[in-house]
Amino acid sequence: MFRRSPRALIFAAAALIVTIATASVAISDLSTLHRRASSLGPEQSVVVARRKLTVGRTISARDLNTRPVYRSQLPPQVMKTTSEVIGRVVTVPIVKGGFVSNANLATLSRRGLDGALPAGTRAVRVAVAESIRPRVGAIVDLYATFPDPLSSTGNDTVSARVIAEGVLVLGVSRGRASVSGPTLGVTLLVSPRQAQTIAFATSRGTLSLALAPPEEARGR
Repeated sequence: MFRRSPRALIFAAAALIVTIATASVAISDLSTLHRRASSLGPEQSVVVARRKLTVGRTISARDLNTRPVYRSQLPPQVMKTTSEVIGRVVTVPIVKGGFVSNANLATLSRRGLDGALPAGTRAVRVAVAESIRPRVGAIVDLYATFPDPLSSTGNDTVSARVIAEGVLVLGVSRGRASVSGPTLGVTLLVSPRQAQTIAFATSRGTLSLALAPPEEARGR
């Protein structure tokens, strides 16, 4: 009768032990995953942004995706279906891949640019020198330069000053040509007080923009 050598028996026993240990680890990992899934709750399909969505944008189907998320990991008011979101106007920016929440959107009755305006804000369009062309969603400072009232010619100017700092660009369009060169029409989201200052500056001075870091956006 064929008999295995002691070494072969040792190897066979070691292999059996490794197999049992591996199976135990796999079973333990599966149990852990099941317990974690149970604690996180069931998965639910929710709406996320396919691209960055800026204030004032009317959302289309091309802007949206859905993905499953455990219910316990969902923030409040997240939208569950794209049909609830399409046609709504963005009032709070949404990053690419971010959850689309009802808190990011204007009410169903609001459309267009006016639908993007939070309470206590105004949208003001200004004509500025076309030194830079900011994108929609950029943060800018608005400067005004006024003629020196003491100048005999009226052409000398005082130093420019900021009249609206860290404001959001809602729209950009080509402005009219002027004696000083081409201009841009830029729509800004400002406070009522800033809107009043801008109206005065528009009638008395020259306006220009400077790009600002997104971190320097000012709350209205």
